[in-house]
Amino acid sequence: MRNDVKSKIWTIVCLACIALPSVSMAGAIPPDPSNAALLYYQALLMMPDPEGQMPVDLAAVAKGEVPPDQARAFLEKCRSTIDFVEAAATLPQCDWGYRFSLGFDVQLPQLSQLRRLAFVLVSDARLRASDGTCRGALERCLLVDSVSRHVGDDTIISYLVSIAIRNIGRECMQEVIGQAAADAELLRWLKGELARAEPWGISPVHPLKIEVEVMTDLMRMNKRDKLIEAMTNPEDPDAKKVSDFVATLDAGTLERARSVYRKRMASILATMATPLPYAECYSRTQKLSNDFDPNDPALRVAGAFMPAMAKIYTLKVRCDARTDAIAAGIEICLHRAESGKLPAALPVGLPKDPYSGEDFEYERTDGGFVLRCRGKDLDKDMVYEFKFPVK
Repeated sequence: MRNDVKSKIWTIVCLACIALPSVSMAGAIPPDPSNAALLYYQALLMMPDPEGQMPVDLAAVAKGEVPPDQARAFLEKCRSTIDFVEAAATLPQCDWGYRFSLGFDVQLPQLSQLRRLAFVLVSDARLRASDGTCRGALERCLLVDSVSRHVGDDTIISYLVSIAIRNIGRECMQEVIGQAAADAELLRWLKGELARAEPWGISPVHPLKIEVEVMTDLMRMNKRDKLIEAMTNPEDPDAKKVSDFVATLDAGTLERARSVYRKRMASILATMATPLPYAECYSRTQKLSNDFDPNDPALRVAGAFMPAMAKIYTLKVRCDARTDAIAAGIEICLHRAESGKLPAALPVGLPKDPYSGEDFEYERTDGGFVLRCRGKDLDKDMVYEFKFPVK
C-alpha cells in the first residue's frame, strides 16, 4: 500500500513538472512595445540602404520615375521595415526619447531617416496603383498620414518633417483618387477613412514655445561659448566679427535680448492663433520676425534667434491647401462615378482654398480636372494648383 502511495505521489510530481514549463513560459512572454517610437527605430535599422548593392533614388521611386521592376526589387527588401511601420501606426503613444535637457544641442538623428521611410511607403503605394490595386495604394497613403502624426511637433524641425511627410503621402493620394474616379465604393470608403481619422493636430505653437525656452536660456553670460556657436557658421568669413561682438555683451544687454525675444515670439504666436486672412497673417508675422535694429546689440541678438516665422506659417497653409483640395477632389470624382461625367461647375459646399478663403477655381481638362487656389502663396510668390488625372 505504501508503495502504491509513493507511486501516485511520484506520478503527480512528474505531471506537474511536465505542465510547469508550458505555464511559466506562456506567462513569461512580455507584451509588444506600447511606444510606437521603439517600433519605428527598429524599422529604420532594418531599412536597406538605397545606395547599396542596388542603387536607387528613393525620391524618384516615390514620384514614379524609376522603372517598376527596379523599384519592386528594392521594395521587396523593405517588407520587414513596412511590417514594423504598420504595427507602430496602430499605437497611440509615440515618444522619441529626445534629451530636451541638452537644450540647443538636442539630437534628432531619426528625422532624416523617417523621411526616407515615407518615400518607401509612397513608392509601395505607387507600385500598388500601377498594378491596379487602388485600395492598397490608398491604404499606404493613409499609413503615411499616421507616420506624419507620430513624427509629431516636439521640436520645430520635427514639425517641419511631419508636414513634409504628410505632403508626400497626400500628393500620391491625389493621383490615385483620379485613377479610382470610376469606383464610387472605393471613393466613399476613402472619404469615410479620412473623416474617421484622428485629427492631425500638428501645430507650430507647441515646438515654438519650447524653442523660446531653449533660446532664452542660451542668452546668458555663462553660455557665451554656446551663444557664439549658435550665432556663427565656421565657414562664414564674418564669424570672427560675430565672436568679437558676443564678447562685448554684458548681462544687462542679454537680459534685454531675452525680454525682446519672448515678447516678439508671444506676439507672433498670438497672431497665428487669430483667425486672420492668410495674407494679413503672413504680413504681420513677417514684420514681427524681421523688424530688428542691427545697431542695437540686444535686438541684434534677439533677431539672430528668430525663426523664419512667415515661412513656417505658410508651410502649414500649403499643407492645408492640398488636404482641402483632396477632400474636394473626392466629391468631384464621386459625382463622376455616379453620373458618368465630371460636373460642369464646382459643386457647392466643398472645402475652401485656405489662401483666399474662397472656393477653389475648378477647371476640366482633357486628362481630368484641376483645382486652383485663388490666393497666392506669398512665400513662394506663386498660385498653387492641384491636378487630378482621371482615368
